Amino acid sequence: IWLEMGFEEMQGPVLDSSFWVFDALYTAQDHPVRDLQDTFYVKEPNQAKLPKKELVSKVKASHEKGTKGSTGWNYQWDEKEAKKTVLRTHTTNLSSRTLSNLDLKDLPKKFFAVGRCYRNEAVDWCHLFEFNQTDGIVIDPNANFRHLLGYLKKFFAKMGFPKARF
Repeated sequence: IWLEMGFEEMQGPVLDSSFWVFDALYTAQDHPVRDLQDTFYVKEPNQAKLPKKELVSKVKASHEKGTKGSTGWNYQWDEKEAKKTVLRTHTTNLSSRTLSNLDLKDLPKKFFAVGRCYRNEAVDWCHLFEFNQTDGIVIDPNANFRHLLGYLKKFFAKMGFPKARF
């Protein structure tokens, strides 16, 4: 469905660094979502390689001091925490990876991902520790909220739900 709508597929690892799963998405290193109750940390390998120093420095600065009017989280960002390996808790880590490699001359672009995710959930009739998620990003200076609603409405209609309401 996403391909029919002109999106390109994002792919990436299920086992990823905390940097991509959390830090690059501006999740504070002391946020409860990073607790063992929510996230599966992996013993082997227990550390991942970080991306280019320039990107790591920007993420560190945004956490510690903020950027463009933000004050940041005001704490000492820890590289060791960012290197921890986790089973991805969402597919948005693929969005952050994709955005970090994007060449501005190639815009506008639309991307999607469908992938397996893992969370340390109490298993019941509607919760498992693994699930599939779809994720998408549109990078276009002319896109607006109505475009987002249009993409979602079209996606749901193609899934067999033509009466999606927002």
